Amino acid sequence: MCARTFARRAVRELQGGGRQRNPKESDEVTSLKLALALLASATGLLMQPIAAQAADGDAGPSALCARCHDSQTTLTAATGGHTAGLECVDCHTDRRPGKFGRQHRAVPRCSTCHDETRHPPAVNAGAPPQKQRNCLGCHEVHGSSNLHLVRRLLPVRADKLVEVRFDNEAGAASGGFTDPTAPGTGLCEVCHRHTDFYRANGRGEPHFTDSCVLCHAHAGGFQPIVDDANCGICHTAESERFGHASGHSANLVCSGCHAELTSVPGPGHRRIPACSECHTNQTHAPPGHPAQPCVQCHDPHGTTNTHLVLEQVSITQGGQRPISFDNISGLADGSFASPSAPGTGICEVCHTTARFYRADGSGEPHFPFSCLPCHLHTQGFEPQS
Repeated sequence: MCARTFARRAVRELQGGGRQRNPKESDEVTSLKLALALLASATGLLMQPIAAQAADGDAGPSALCARCHDSQTTLTAATGGHTAGLECVDCHTDRRPGKFGRQHRAVPRCSTCHDETRHPPAVNAGAPPQKQRNCLGCHEVHGSSNLHLVRRLLPVRADKLVEVRFDNEAGAASGGFTDPTAPGTGLCEVCHRHTDFYRANGRGEPHFTDSCVLCHAHAGGFQPIVDDANCGICHTAESERFGHASGHSANLVCSGCHAELTSVPGPGHRRIPACSECHTNQTHAPPGHPAQPCVQCHDPHGTTNTHLVLEQVSITQGGQRPISFDNISGLADGSFASPSAPGTGICEVCHTTARFYRADGSGEPHFPFSCLPCHLHTQGFEPQS
């Protein structure tokens, strides 16, 4: 007798539709028989071949899964699931081909497809597992109305769930990583109790408002990282200057000059090299003055002038003078000496005792072509014979 036939007969007997019930049979035995009948019915249904189940209709793999896993498939249908085009069977491989039942399909680890880095990371190799979050602590693999499969309800403690809305990657915005309109309710905030910034209680020191993942990458377990892509968050002025065309910006990135001293962001975490490590040019040493450093006339990160020449130069007489330098013609506006505004060229503004092209606009007549053929930068602009 098959399980389904047995189940039908047992239920009919218990309902009085079959042979008479044994008067000595207790209520407990009757209840047990009913439970066994229902179990036999379910077992017979679940252990049928998949082909027989699918014969009721032309159902796809996910539709067939929905008969038992309705909550997961409903969530997938409502939110778009894990990713577009992914079927249940793509992740859950068949462990018992042709059969239904408990553990009939595999439940894969996230690390099968994803680089798994836990957050927060272990303080040391022996840290208890409960001190770390796994992927499922923050993500619902079958789908979510939040971005990146982030759960709507996050388990911030063993006995507490907090509802989270995450629909944009802004650093400080409603529905982002932190919420300035409701401090402590943003995705990054709800769990933080000991951080310096953006705590669950709405407190913390002021911090950057750019997207958190610029410095706290998911791939690194959200540990703070510094790379060439995010230097500008802290070093805004230098980053803006580096955007100007120059030999430095065309050939280098930040880390090309600034080697890492420590992986922890903060003052002194990167090295500041001397210009002489790459350049052999002599510095300019006017008579009666010490040799001028390169940064007296240049900004290594870039300027609106050509050749990294500063827009404001500190002059030997004291104070600063504005400089426009866009060509190396010699006696020309925007060059070494200015014919329309004598004394304002890059070579003139500091000259007080030179015979030619002085800061006060005076001086003897001199060659009008480029200064560089006779005054080499590599020789500190000393005249060459």
